[in-house]
Amino acid sequence: MPSIQHDDRQAIQELTENWVAAVKKKDIASLTNMVTEDAVFLPPGLPPVRGKQAVEAMYRRFFPQFSSVEQTAKLEEVEIAGDWAFTWGTESFVLVAQAGGAPIHMQGKGMTILRRQSDGSWKFARGINNTSAQPAPQPR
Repeated sequence: MPSIQHDDRQAIQELTENWVAAVKKKDIASLTNMVTEDAVFLPPGLPPVRGKQAVEAMYRRFFPQFSSVEQTAKLEEVEIAGDWAFTWGTESFVLVAQAGGAPIHMQGKGMTILRRQSDGSWKFARGINNTSAQPAPQPR
């Protein structure tokens, strides 16, 4: 029988995969359903984004700028302590501007804090990353 820790780790991995899929689809409703009401995101170079409504507003401003948004995330560590968990790992983005031009490649590391909900599911409560634009890959 799988342990609770194993099941929680799997649920957190699936939540992360669902997040990446929702970003690709620009599915703001799904993204906001994956964060707590009091979520705080700390994007690089910007003020803190506080609360689910602010997260929604951030994506409503962000997504229309791009015809395509691709994110990858690889969890390096998942630690669970009761109803709280944290993860850290690497992430990357490829953004294609609506206005055209070369895709924007971003890479960095991120850390999230998750809170278990009353139904046993996990949601993102805090997030910070240091993604920054990278030189475009050179053709081989």
